[in-house]
Amino acid sequence: MDTKIKTDSSFLTQYKQDLDEIFRAYLEDINPFIVLFEAQRNEFPLELQNEIRAMYGHLARAAIAETPEQAERNIQKIKSHTKRALLDCFKYSCVIFSDSYTDFFKRYEGVDLSYLEDGRFLPEIHAHYNKAKDAYFEAKQAETSNISEESLFNLFQKAYNLFASLAERLNSVEHSAVFLKHKATRRDRLAVASFIIGAVGIAVTIVAAAMTLL
Repeated sequence: MDTKIKTDSSFLTQYKQDLDEIFRAYLEDINPFIVLFEAQRNEFPLELQNEIRAMYGHLARAAIAETPEQAERNIQKIKSHTKRALLDCFKYSCVIFSDSYTDFFKRYEGVDLSYLEDGRFLPEIHAHYNKAKDAYFEAKQAETSNISEESLFNLFQKAYNLFASLAERLNSVEHSAVFLKHKATRRDRLAVASFIIGAVGIAVTIVAAAMTLL
């Protein structure tokens, strides 16, 4: 590894506007997704890693470009990989939010959620999920077609927006759902206690009746 490569990034100042947008997209758009993925799944998706590595690779190549055309070509490739990275973020987030929907109803299995939001929650959240799922499947099917990269990006962004708002809706009722679960658990405990007390009472009565016959 003794090879010396001469770099000169001073000329990149002419691409300041493009680079500022690339760095903004990474910091404001992509990085929050990385934090979400690590928090939710404790992982960094390989597809996203590859796109970010490609972004940095083309940035380095732009710094050693020998002609303006080479520099311009690498700047454009950075922009393309930045968009693909964000596309991967949309895809992976849809899967996470879909799993969150399933986990929500597993957590509150047996709890009467029809009380939430005056009865509106259940029909609306199921309809919302189906709409988000259909949008995601439409985007996945489009991946195998000759659709443009821009159109594919828009389809996955649409699916992501639907799943993100679904997650927000679930979070907004979490506190109320916990209360209903606690209330249901307490009611079940009281029912069990009442059954036990009733059974003991019957047993005492039977024993007492048997004693009088002796």
